[in-house]
Amino acid sequence: MKKLHVLVLKAFIGPFFATFFVAIFVLLMQFLWKYVDDLVGKGLDGLVIGELLLYSSASLVPMALPLAILLSSIMTFGNLGEHYEMVAIKAAGVPLRKVFTPMFIVMVFICLGAFFTSNIIIPKANLKSKSLLYDVRQQKPSLLIKEGVFNNDIEGYSMRIGRKGEDNETIYDVVIYDNRVTSSTGRSVIVAEWGRMTMSEDKRYLFLNLFKGKRFEEMPQRDFRRHNYPHNVLKFGEEYITIDLSSFSFNRTNEDLFKDSYHMLNVVELRNAADSVYKSREKLMALIPDYTKIYYRLYDTSLTALHITSTLPGDNMTKVFKHINSETLYSNALSSARTVKSITDYGSQALIGENKTWTRYWVEWHRKYTLSFACMVLFFIGAPLGTIIRKGGFGTPVVISVILYVVYHIVSMMGEKFARQLILTPFMGMWFSTFVLTPLGVFLTYKASVDSNLFNAEEYVRFFNKIKKLFIKKSTNESTVHSQ
Repeated sequence: MKKLHVLVLKAFIGPFFATFFVAIFVLLMQFLWKYVDDLVGKGLDGLVIGELLLYSSASLVPMALPLAILLSSIMTFGNLGEHYEMVAIKAAGVPLRKVFTPMFIVMVFICLGAFFTSNIIIPKANLKSKSLLYDVRQQKPSLLIKEGVFNNDIEGYSMRIGRKGEDNETIYDVVIYDNRVTSSTGRSVIVAEWGRMTMSEDKRYLFLNLFKGKRFEEMPQRDFRRHNYPHNVLKFGEEYITIDLSSFSFNRTNEDLFKDSYHMLNVVELRNAADSVYKSREKLMALIPDYTKIYYRLYDTSLTALHITSTLPGDNMTKVFKHINSETLYSNALSSARTVKSITDYGSQALIGENKTWTRYWVEWHRKYTLSFACMVLFFIGAPLGTIIRKGGFGTPVVISVILYVVYHIVSMMGEKFARQLILTPFMGMWFSTFVLTPLGVFLTYKASVDSNLFNAEEYVRFFNKIKKLFIKKSTNESTVHSQ
């Protein structure tokens, strides 16, 4: 490997990893802000939150990687141009394609890694993150018993504590409603002057050691016609209560419940799922005529049909059925027409649903490939653009790369939306942004190879002056002709 190649690669690797991880961090902050209400106040372990962020960061690679490639390529060749290193390279007779060669090889490996990530890593990470996020959302808030307020978070209990001691374990003026009802016992109320409240080490049980109190317990009522409610009153000096807090523990859901979603499938599974939907759609299309044909009376109009010589009397079909009431005929015909319409409407809606499902699978299938091609296209936009503008650092390159990335992202989202709405095919919708940006990459690469001053204002002034002179010359010639 030549020293020139080492120089270019060293200049690229640093900005690439820096911009990539910064983009991942920014997107993760957006993710946290979006789901902060589901994460805060539930007593989640730090490992659970870290696991969720790790799996979510894998799904953010398709958004961060194109931006990192675009920005780092502009910064790399912008720095080389700003420090006149690119001028020295060209003065030595090295063509631009040889300067791009090591970067192109690196980009090939990055694109292959992007496809591997999209096809293997991201589906598994999506499965983990979606199931974990579902469990986090289902998790109850952590138990917090405030002073002077009834707490109903514990299933079957309603508890109030007058005040807490300085050690946060001693409690005073305790009232507990036990709303659990069985065949042998009814609801009960426990009142105690003071007690101690502790939890087990695994946070699964709440231990209450109460002192100087009473238990009021309802007795099963035998005669419902009487309006008296018998109950027992038990005075105690010390009462020990254990409350199960297993409903507050973090439980993991079986991941098999989410594995059939299109976000969790690779290209082979997506193709098989799309084929299954296609076969289901074909069966549905074949069933609709079978359901509607029973409401029609079809006659044989082929050459083998009997030749009818006589004509029907009259020009009104009701005259043929004189023995049948015309209102009955109209009612039956209207009922049949409405039934056929409802069947066809249901069938058309079902077909639209099948088409949308089929489209979603193919959209995800094409997404696996478009990421790799988008990375290559954005490289061939950023590298020559950096050579042309000759500006490094985080100033001009950041502004230009953000603008180009926003254009790329908007065009990609538009194409995907049109594909999901069945306006475009999945192929056209998902590859639309690539088709739009590829000519720009070819144009910029050509301009960089011929040392074009694309962003030189004087060049544009000269161009418009030439056009202005042409119009002035043309108007002068026309006035001369008219004067003659």
